[in-house]
Amino acid sequence: MGGLLGVVGSSTRDDASPRFRSASEKMMQRHCRMTSAIEAMDGSWKFGEFQSVRLSGQDVTRIRVSEPCVLFHGVLHNGADLLRVVDGGASSVISGTSELLGKLYAKYEERFVEHLHGEFCVVIIDPTKRRVIIASDAIGSHPLYWRHGREGFGFSSDLSATLFAGRSARRLDLRAVADYLTLGSLLGSRTLVQDVSLLPPGTLLEYDASRDSVSLRQYIDVAEFFRNKSNNKERYLESVETEFQNAVTRALNSVQPVGLALSGGLDSRAILSASGTRARGLETYTLGIDGCADQVIAERLARIAGTKHRFFCLNEEYLRDFLPNMSRMVSMTDGMYVSHGLTEMLALQFLEETGIEVLLRGHGGELAKARLAWPLHTDETVYGLSSLGELATYMGERANYITRGLSFGEILVPDAARISDGGSSSSFLELLAHTELTPAEGCSYLYLRELTRRFTIPSIDLFRTAVGVRLPYLDREFLKVLLAAPSEWRDGTEIHQRLIASGIPGLAKVRNSNTGAAADASPKVEYVLDKFNSLFKRLNVRGFRHYHNFDAWMRTMLLQSVESELLANSARTQGFMRTSALKELIENTRNGSDDRGYLLQVLLILELWQRENDVNA
Repeated sequence: MGGLLGVVGSSTRDDASPRFRSASEKMMQRHCRMTSAIEAMDGSWKFGEFQSVRLSGQDVTRIRVSEPCVLFHGVLHNGADLLRVVDGGASSVISGTSELLGKLYAKYEERFVEHLHGEFCVVIIDPTKRRVIIASDAIGSHPLYWRHGREGFGFSSDLSATLFAGRSARRLDLRAVADYLTLGSLLGSRTLVQDVSLLPPGTLLEYDASRDSVSLRQYIDVAEFFRNKSNNKERYLESVETEFQNAVTRALNSVQPVGLALSGGLDSRAILSASGTRARGLETYTLGIDGCADQVIAERLARIAGTKHRFFCLNEEYLRDFLPNMSRMVSMTDGMYVSHGLTEMLALQFLEETGIEVLLRGHGGELAKARLAWPLHTDETVYGLSSLGELATYMGERANYITRGLSFGEILVPDAARISDGGSSSSFLELLAHTELTPAEGCSYLYLRELTRRFTIPSIDLFRTAVGVRLPYLDREFLKVLLAAPSEWRDGTEIHQRLIASGIPGLAKVRNSNTGAAADASPKVEYVLDKFNSLFKRLNVRGFRHYHNFDAWMRTMLLQSVESELLANSARTQGFMRTSALKELIENTRNGSDDRGYLLQVLLILELWQRENDVNA
């Protein structure tokens, strides 16, 4: 995964050095190594850039600075344009992205970030003005966690590293836990620890060392993408098609071997189609149990497109190492990711067998078919709501798949239940408070701004430990075009059908694993075939099976691990969870009277992460 790390000491060199060293050790536990190290002349500021072990070189660049310099992590799409901006057409030689952005900062100061287009996080170290600037891209695709207090200022791409950069007590943020126990992800800027925040998307943070103060400024707001609506649907669809092609082209722009995670659905298929003739240079792969729908469909898609394709089979062996795999996943995602199949850790092993170094994934495609953007999807009720306040209440109830039907008073100790404040409904209301969106737009806004960076990005960070990852659907320029239309125009699968048919038309004739109908089928045909598809999937018919055995490991290894870890006398989750309620949840899940597998998984994740990082409730 890698990322950025910085520690600004409160007073002396001895303060910063040990904190930076402790934080660096945590960073390197994520299969990465430090590639650049920057230190202020007096040693009171220390910064580092880290890259995946698989992708990084051998040498570490170490420098002491007295002038402004830059650390950049991610991918920059408009480097050539920025070069023309900073050199005015001259033939000056610029050695890399960091030097380019340094010149951009010299020209525009803190407004330099407004000119960047890509997937990134960035830090400016400016000893001359005694300030540090950190920034995220429009959707927060590379997270930065930060903390400011008596010990000074620290930040990192890794929450655990941010904690180990300080020595103050680590207390669980129970308000964040409440969101976790409803939506299955955190919301806003909260993290699992009090006093540690996640930098919001499209935001610049400035730490002024002279004043020991922090200020934040949002330089781009994805709510703005919903404005300037198109009033001509055909021209809108043409623009979406063109800009998606541009987004995929940008994602394919790499000197490293590029691959695509290919499923039987529509999102990755549209990326494959937009690859056009370049698809023959792609390495695609699919992962699942033998005979699953994704296996059969992806192999056919790959033959049509001419990719080099591999299928990685999941067998029962991946259940045996459940707890070690779960522990590793928890550590690598900062305890903030709920798996829907625990296949990610196996995917990492398989990826090492490929030559892929840059992986394209279809996350974010749900924004082009909003009624399928579970659990924040649109429906008839959403279109009937009259305010964002009503949407917050409705989503807080409907999107709760973790503790649905349970009150916090039933399962949490009294103080924790009081702090929980009703779960995600109040968080949704806070996040929507200053926007001017319709309820349907509010669904997509929450999905893009919150679920993408608080659920999708942690899962992507798992893959970033082995490969670079690019997400064409979340390309900023594509989103500006996609979202600037009435919500109804991107509610169904019409956009995907168009994207798939435009590049490699044959892909549209292959069935969709989610419905059983061809990708270009009409809604009526989809409706009929979906009934048969669901039946065959339930009967475990070969070619229609689901890609993983979630229920199998949930009812065996998960329950065993929950009992051994959460019912132990030393369990930290007992600081907020009623033991009697936990025992009842386990028993009801085992006998099938009330399936609480996801709730038990969240609690196990919290237990493992609290223990690893010495965090108490």
